[in-house]
This record gives sequence, structure tokens and C-alpha cells, in this order.
Amino acid sequence: MKKIKNNKQMKKIKNTKLYYFITAITFILASCSTDTIQQDLISDYEFSNGYFVTNEGNFGTGNGSISFISNDGISQNDVFSSVNSYALGDVVQSMSYFDKKGDICVNGSGKVEVVSIQDMSVIATIDGLISPRYITKVDEHKAYISDWGINGLHILDLTENKIIGTISCGTGPEKMVVANGNVYVCNVGGWGFDNTVSVIDIQSDMVINTIQVGDKPNSTIVDANGDVWVLSSGYTEYNSTWTEIISQTQGSLVRISNGSLQDEFVFPEGASPKGLMINGQRTNMYFSYNSAVYSFSIIGESSIPTLPLINRNFYGLSSNGNFIYGTDAVDYVQNGWSYRYSTQGVLIDSTQVGIIPGGHCFIPNI
Repeated sequence: MKKIKNNKQMKKIKNTKLYYFITAITFILASCSTDTIQQDLISDYEFSNGYFVTNEGNFGTGNGSISFISNDGISQNDVFSSVNSYALGDVVQSMSYFDKKGDICVNGSGKVEVVSIQDMSVIATIDGLISPRYITKVDEHKAYISDWGINGLHILDLTENKIIGTISCGTGPEKMVVANGNVYVCNVGGWGFDNTVSVIDIQSDMVINTIQVGDKPNSTIVDANGDVWVLSSGYTEYNSTWTEIISQTQGSLVRISNGSLQDEFVFPEGASPKGLMINGQRTNMYFSYNSAVYSFSIIGESSIPTLPLINRNFYGLSSNGNFIYGTDAVDYVQNGWSYRYSTQGVLIDSTQVGIIPGGHCFIPNI
């Protein structure tokens, strides 16, 4: 019969086992690749030191969400519902930052959630919208919300967090930029067709010009010279069963200066370019087409580049000026991924986020 060990012996054995267990776990963690960001709980819900990923979720299910990735390499999913007492909603389209607040367009739910950027608690809910897409701050007191459902913009009072008016523009207004006292709105066509940019005077909230660009303009930036660039995907027409392409138009990149079209660069047929963005110096642009990301200087270019900067297909493409961010929706059912690259196209890190990640929201000086 084996002799029973006394309490001191038992404690010593337990402590020894615990030591080896902790040592083994530490070794395993230390051996892991640093290319994948760890997921953990953000202590005390501090969300002012990193960036957000908007996860659309599956249409009609209400499982859209927000992920947060901190500067020290910790990520957390579902941060909105973790802080507040309800789910964010159906199809989280975009999130914009200004005045220490985050404005989240929940497309399928027809609303904007205004949250504190520090702890993600809800400040206000703006209901009664139809299909909100993007929000752009246009002056110290107001912002514009593009809405496919009204083919126009809602004017948002940033102090009261209330809609104070609307502006009619083209079909399916999408992304916008502020330049030279005006707002340039891409009219992507929504569920139909458009090929124009509406120019709106900020003081009067009125359309003062309409510029024809390529078919289905989807994104726009302002360069270091104050010129506006607009990227259009081109239009594809299908048969009634969506099984055959009837016709296609080419995508294009155009430069607008002093209110008129100056330069146009045409993409190969079927390329469907998207995701126009610019670096911190506003001298070099990035966009994707044919399942890769390309770089394009604001000066000296004579044609669309054919050599990729990043040879990878992304669902969404973003930049904070210092890095390039791409999202992968995987199979549109499971959680997707967000990737961060240098502006030279080198992968820095990646993290698993929510379902159908489509965009990013950056805090200034990050």
C-alpha cells in the first residue's frame, strides 16, 4: 500500500505542477507568430487608443457589429453590444469620427447611432432614415448623411444630434469629401444607375453644380493641391435572371479642379475599381481592381498601373494616411479578417473581426 503524503508534500507537488503548467503556457504563447493580433477584453472599455472595424453582418439578421483594435495589439469584437444593452442592428455600413464621438450608419435599420468614442456608450439614436450610407462633417456645427432611400443627404445638427433638413442630389449618393468650401458627393446610382458628382455649397446647403464622371462613381478623395479625384466602377447590365452579362462600361479615375473635369484615366473592361484612398501627404492614391491593390501618384501618371502594390483581393479598403487596411469577408457567414499593410505594401498584422467586415474608422493622430 502506498503511503499517503502529508499536507506539506501535497502543496509542494501542486505548486510544482502549477509552475510547469505556467511555464509551458508561457512558452507556447511566446512561440506564437506576432503577425496575428490577440483578442482580449479592452480594460475598462477604453476605445480612444486604436481604430474600429465596421462589420456589416448578414442582411436581415440584425447581427452587424463593431470591432476595436488597440494600438498595443489587442482586439475585441461586438464592442457596441458589450457596452450597451442591445445589438447594433442590420447592416453596419460605416462609422465616422468627429468631436470625440462616433457616428455609426446602420443601413438596414435606417438609423445612425451616436456613441462616445471613449467608452462606446450611446449618446443619441437618429431614427427615421431609410438607407443611410456615410457621414461627413462639413463645418463645426453640421454633417451630411448620404441616404439611398431619399436620393439625397440629411443635414445633421452636431450639437443636438438631430436632422434639420435634406438636400436632393443624384441617385444613390455615396461617399463625399469637403474641398474649397463645397462638398463633392458621389452619386453611385444606388440600386440603379448614375454617373454624376453633386457639388454642394456648405453655407446654403444647395447643389451649385453637377459634374458628369464615369459610370457608378463610388469613392473620392482630395489631394495636396485641393483637387478632387473620383473613382467610378463602370456599369454592368445583366439579363433578367442575373446569369448573363449583356453589356459593360469601363471604370475610370478622374481629376476635378476648379469645378470642372481635367483628367481621365480609363480601366480595362470588367475591372470594377473601388476603394479610392490617399496617403498622409496627399500625394499618392490607392485603389483596388482585378483582385489587387494599386498605387497611383497625383502627378506624372499617364495610365492606370498594372503592377500591384498588394496582390490580394479585399472586400473593403481603407487608409488613415500612414497604413493601408483591407478586409476579407471570407465566406460571408463566418467572422472575417482585417489586415494592416505599410504604404509600401508590406503586411504588418491581421486580426479576426466580425461578419462581413467592410470598413474602418480611425481616431486622429493614430
